[in-house]
Amino acid sequence: MTIYMFHGYTSSANDHWFPWLAEKVEAELNIPFKKLDFPDSDHPVESVWDQYCETHINPKDGITLVGHSLGCIQVLHYLDQHDIHNVNVLLVSGFDESIWTLPELNSFTDHPVDYSNVLPKILKVTVISAINDDSVPYPYTLTLARHLHAKFVLMPSGHHFTDAGKDKQLPIAFEELRQILR
Repeated sequence: MTIYMFHGYTSSANDHWFPWLAEKVEAELNIPFKKLDFPDSDHPVESVWDQYCETHINPKDGITLVGHSLGCIQVLHYLDQHDIHNVNVLLVSGFDESIWTLPELNSFTDHPVDYSNVLPKILKVTVISAINDDSVPYPYTLTLARHLHAKFVLMPSGHHFTDAGKDKQLPIAFEELRQILR
């Protein structure tokens, strides 16, 4: 069983809380954690990110996919495109529709996720947001959680979980991931 981390827009594998989560999961849960590093995240192209997933993810039943921001819709695209099952999913500050704050990412949401195809593949799913997220306002993340029939955790603060200096750890992500993996 491997965990794959999908970062978001203008981000990379070693940004924010991703290295901390990888280290904590490997040390405390003894599960391999692979941080994906998508090409040109300042100008993301869905087809390029899809191809990156093809070459960097082993599509096996029972994997766990963790997404942040734009990485969340990429997780859903990946699930939609692969015949895998019993997949655990943790999504943080995600969205599955065009959002007014980031119109440059509309190409990722132009074709809707086929939830009738995606939902049967998911074993457990949790979605996290912060009430004061101004990049992806939490109602978008709540809608995503509803589409996934997911547990929804709304934090009282945290913005987009990318605040410089305050974004090096995200204990709620580890706690929810541990519960998912039980």
